[in-house]
Amino acid sequence: MNVDYCIAYPRIESRAVANVSSSAKAGLAWPNGNTVNMAQFLGTEKTSWYYTWSPYGISQDEDLEFVPMLWGTNQEQDWTSSINRTIRNGRVSAVLGMNEPQQSGQSNLTAQQGADMWRTYIEPLRAQGIRLGSPATSSAPSGKVWMQDWLQACNGGCTVDFVALHWYDINATNFIQYVEDFHDTFGKPIWVTEWACQNFNDANDQCSAVEISTFLNTTQSWMDRTDWVERYSWFGAMRDMQGVNEDDALMDTSGKINLLGRQYISANATGPVPGLSSGTPAMTAPRAWICLPLLLLMWPALVEWFSDTFL
Repeated sequence: MNVDYCIAYPRIESRAVANVSSSAKAGLAWPNGNTVNMAQFLGTEKTSWYYTWSPYGISQDEDLEFVPMLWGTNQEQDWTSSINRTIRNGRVSAVLGMNEPQQSGQSNLTAQQGADMWRTYIEPLRAQGIRLGSPATSSAPSGKVWMQDWLQACNGGCTVDFVALHWYDINATNFIQYVEDFHDTFGKPIWVTEWACQNFNDANDQCSAVEISTFLNTTQSWMDRTDWVERYSWFGAMRDMQGVNEDDALMDTSGKINLLGRQYISANATGPVPGLSSGTPAMTAPRAWICLPLLLLMWPALVEWFSDTFL
């Protein structure tokens, strides 16, 4: 058991958000190509990887690991023509399966179609030592059911080294419980390849900027502390949020990293602060620790030293 002998002096918790762990699980879900400077997200060594919802990386990624994705049937030809070259030329150690296959507006696959795609295009990469990430279902109730049906349709022919998933809603506790349930159900390490504080059930009940900052801090800190969560990528490293709450963005509309982006990579500004403009660095609440037990233990020696020195 770890014992902290210092008592934290009370603070106004809503004024700022604490830095998350320095571990490098964070990634960038990156739709920007080379039009946005990726290097602005790399200064803290928090970010270690990225993906583009496609088999193709970008030219400015020399400091990050690229993780190719086979989004759906519309990318089969691109995947076939490029994936082996990408693996040979890059620092590729893992690939991602299909994107929200149970959603009609996404890759839209039956479990059997997903199993057939996997066996044809993804499973063969295992022979090259590539780790294989499952299709990433959305957090709709149909997502877990699709995953279970897909594994049954695979009939033992789909190697899954880690389970990828997406989650959108507004409650951090529910997020943690959802991810824990996926881990308990499928017994594999987890990659959260999209998540954000976004309410798709009630468009009029969205998170404020402060609530997003708190939600990100809570969920990211928990994932950093959880060994079986291997990697994650927030939905927001983009100028156009594609219908998701604009306050979830990690950059402004010009492509410049913003306060939430700096919080995500554990930079100095750790989140939006009420009353400050978006261009003003957030105030980080001081670590005002008063180590009362240690002070009490040292007090007689301090009094004796003071008396001998000044009196």
